[in-house]
Amino acid sequence: MDRIDTAAASAPQSQSRLSPVLLWVLLAAVLLRIVTAVMDRGETATGDGLVRWKPREKAAALAQAGGKPVLYDFTAAWCGPCKMLDRDWNDAAIAEKVNASFVPTRIVDREREDGKNPPDVAELQRKYEVAGFPTLVAATADGRLIGKIEGYPGRDRLVQFLESSKKN
Repeated sequence: MDRIDTAAASAPQSQSRLSPVLLWVLLAAVLLRIVTAVMDRGETATGDGLVRWKPREKAAALAQAGGKPVLYDFTAAWCGPCKMLDRDWNDAAIAEKVNASFVPTRIVDREREDGKNPPDVAELQRKYEVAGFPTLVAATADGRLIGKIEGYPGRDRLVQFLESSKKN
């Protein structure tokens, strides 16, 4: 009878030791998911890649000072073709061409998420007649349109667009 009592007493004890371990594993998994979600959101918003994006508020002044055109990348977080274009921004040759020849700036559309865009974003979209995403616009420092391409053009057409836009 003593054996049965000893076995019964040890079973709940091992279960109670297992529960805190499972709780800690579950807590660690949830914490890891939160951290990765925050990090993913940060990448999307900043446009990580090899292109050195400049703040839109400073793009015209930087273009004027550097004697370069502005390259506006009109994009949206929900846009599939925009994500395809993002892969090209991670290409070293393309990024080098953009960084050397343009003042690149990202214009992120927030209409779906926030119901409207900031006034300066809405004005740029109106000025350059942005109807879809992605749209690339090359413009002089004073805002004159040099070139525009709508949709994801593929790598070769993107390179052609960049070459023809930097010469003007």
